[in-house]
Amino acid sequence: MVQVSVAIADALVRIRAYAHAQERSLNDVAADIVARRLRFDENQDQDRG
Repeated sequence: MVQVSVAIADALVRIRAYAHAQERSLNDVAADIVARRLRFDENQDQDRG
């Protein structure tokens, strides 16, 4: 939510989509975000087209 300046519901959708695309659990991805091992770029969606 803070990294990409979106509402909490939108942030959860992004995290779930990322976890699914990477074939990882939501808990593992969330742990990586909290531990600052994973960062979402504000321009990430624009890079995808």
